[in-house]
Amino acid sequence: MTTKAIASAAALLALGMTGVAQAGPVGSGLGHGYQNGDVRISTSRSPEGDFVMVDPGRGGLQVRNMANDYFRGWGFGRPSADADDVWGNGSKDDRQTADVDAYVAAARTWDYFLQQHGRRGIHDDGTGPRLFTDVGPPDGEFFAQYEPDCGCTLLGPAAGGKAAWNATDVVAHEMTHGITGVTAGLDLNGEAGGLNESTSDIFATLVEFSANSGKDRPDYTIGEGVGEKPLRHMDDPTKDGASKGCWTPGVTDGDQPNHQIGGISNKFFYQLAVGSGQSAWGNSPTCGGAPAVTGIGNDKAGKIWYRALTRYLVPNSNFSGARDATLRAATDLYGARSTETKTVAAAWLAVGVDGSDPIPPAPQAPSLKWVNPQSSAVGAEVMVRLRAPDPQRQRVTFTATGLPPGLNLNATTGVVSGNATHQGTYEVTFTAADCDGNTSQRQASWEIGPR
Repeated sequence: MTTKAIASAAALLALGMTGVAQAGPVGSGLGHGYQNGDVRISTSRSPEGDFVMVDPGRGGLQVRNMANDYFRGWGFGRPSADADDVWGNGSKDDRQTADVDAYVAAARTWDYFLQQHGRRGIHDDGTGPRLFTDVGPPDGEFFAQYEPDCGCTLLGPAAGGKAAWNATDVVAHEMTHGITGVTAGLDLNGEAGGLNESTSDIFATLVEFSANSGKDRPDYTIGEGVGEKPLRHMDDPTKDGASKGCWTPGVTDGDQPNHQIGGISNKFFYQLAVGSGQSAWGNSPTCGGAPAVTGIGNDKAGKIWYRALTRYLVPNSNFSGARDATLRAATDLYGARSTETKTVAAAWLAVGVDGSDPIPPAPQAPSLKWVNPQSSAVGAEVMVRLRAPDPQRQRVTFTATGLPPGLNLNATTGVVSGNATHQGTYEVTFTAADCDGNTSQRQASWEIGPR
């Protein structure tokens, strides 16, 4: 079965800025996934009667299949649609099958963060995520990425007989980048960059365990369902080749990709949750002869990391900073002398982080993140989110100069929305300010093309 396009613009769902579908009754579709097997999915109806992959129960979470076209922004493409609410055939190269797996993975990620941490979506505002599948040509360039400006997850197509990158842990990894971006705002370089990638691996693993799928058994590897072997091993990152498992001075010297640096905090989390040494999940030796660690389980370890991420980590945190943040989080949750807090210290020591490396001073101003050059058309739906985590956890307000006519910025949410009315290229300056008057700015070019 192939994806069926919605017949006309009148049949499209009208989506508000909250992402909630203004549509007909909710369906209960049957999906045939490759990663997930046969699963029930919540769907909606378009005005013309087609079922569409929009889940109003999860804030309008939706999947749009790009059919090998390139991604061009939030409003591009159409929600995946079907006439009989039976989706896919379970094969690797079927478009609807890819959509089913991405849709299920996103729903599982939503459910995990809501049930375990009370978080209502990436921005904690009840807005469901938007995922774009089969992005770009099937040329063997497999990819999955989070596009922060629109809050979208982009997933490449299946190619060369391999599966698309839409396994539960892959999708959860990318969506978690969105959560990191609007909470701690971890930078994309150095030890902060490693912590950024590791945070996505940690919650991807926890989502997989929460889902507990019989088709995709939970484990402490990342991406095992999309390639010939896992992309990363949390128990012992050195299994991945160049990945780091033990912290040493200068660990970020040279060209060290964030995924490799993140092996240090991946291994920390594994030992915090599972423990060191041999287990059913792998073998995780301690570093430098550090004492053995007895794990405290996924639930407690996940709550500690989430609290550290949303309360104490800042954009330029290093591993010593992460140690301090998780110790503070564990103390908040379980007490300073608790087994949980002591295990946090032991697990960091087991990867070579003892707290002696200096913690860099936190920045004072909001960390307004880079805004990519924007392009849209006259009359097209626009939704761009600014991200400016404040290291002091103060409220941030946003302003802009030079926006294209027809577009507006919400000063509280940082969302640019509307429909541009005039063609042209506009130079836009965005400013984020906290309650103390600290500010940061970014500039972006915005091109508005013809309708």
